[in-house]
Amino acid sequence: MFSFQLASVAALVGAIAVIAQNTTLPANCDRSYTVQAGDTCNAISMAQNVSTYQLAAVNTDVINTDCSNLYVGELICLGLTGQDCNVTYTMQANDTCDSIAANAGIPLNTFLTNNPEVNPICSNIYPTEVFCVSSQIYVNLTNSE
Repeated sequence: MFSFQLASVAALVGAIAVIAQNTTLPANCDRSYTVQAGDTCNAISMAQNVSTYQLAAVNTDVINTDCSNLYVGELICLGLTGQDCNVTYTMQANDTCDSIAANAGIPLNTFLTNNPEVNPICSNIYPTEVFCVSSQIYVNLTNSE
């Protein structure tokens, strides 16, 4: 019975590896990443200089809204051609939208435009969230070509 369970686990791991290899990235994907054990969306965002919003926006067909469906070996897109903000900041306790924008040397409006998940009064931001803090405006961060 034990050898049967090991064979089942091995088959499942093999199937996941095949799925990961067959992941299709958008044709306009500039950067990609292969999910590692223990990864979360925020951890990937921090390590790969991609905003939490951008990671979700360019992978809408791959990553669910609470980012609970990542699996080891999965290939995900980090940024799209002409839409890849890789100038990021990870929010710390006591940060505000104003302080993040000021420290990055950008207008608050640029910060809000590049981080459309943030509401206009900045009441929905949280520590460890990764933001785009580029002075360049990035609009239409979607995985459409």
